Amino acid sequence: MKREGAVTVSMGEDVVVVKREGVSTATVAVILGNLVKDGVEIVCLDRLVHAPYETEFIGWTVRGAVTTLLTRPAVIDCST
Repeated sequence: MKREGAVTVSMGEDVVVVKREGVSTATVAVILGNLVKDGVEIVCLDRLVHAPYETEFIGWTVRGAVTTLLTRPAVIDCST
């Protein structure tokens, strides 16, 4: 079983960049869609960005067999 290392997720408007600790290259995926439902933010990517043994990135739960779904509690913007 592999150890889950530190992974950072940078969310852009149209893409997500996943960077793993100790790896010089980043994984880039296009955001196919996102929504908030029942207090959960869901982001669907166009490819797998997680390994089968990975279940969490910092702040995100990851799952999927063909594409990666990122989920986390929805952030409520109270600034407006």
